[in-house]
Amino acid sequence: MPPLITLGLLMGSGYTTLALGSFFLLITNIICVNLAGVTTFWIQGVRPQSWWEASGARKTTPLAILVWTLLLIILVAVILFTQQNELKDLVN
Repeated sequence: MPPLITLGLLMGSGYTTLALGSFFLLITNIICVNLAGVTTFWIQGVRPQSWWEASGARKTTPLAILVWTLLLIILVAVILFTQQNELKDLVN
């Protein structure tokens, strides 16, 4: 099932811990699709038709790649922190 549907079903059923995993998967998908799209267009040299849009794209593309990469790193850190806390709760 798509992560958004799973998130809604789990939240509606009251399984908030499992829903958190679906939420992380949903956010991971959004970040990775955007990062892959921007990077692919940049590598392939896809540019806007008009010169003023191309100038703006040339400036914002590296920024977009940086932002999506930072968001992915932050998300990985949050997921690892969450898993570490869940393991501590299981041991105690």
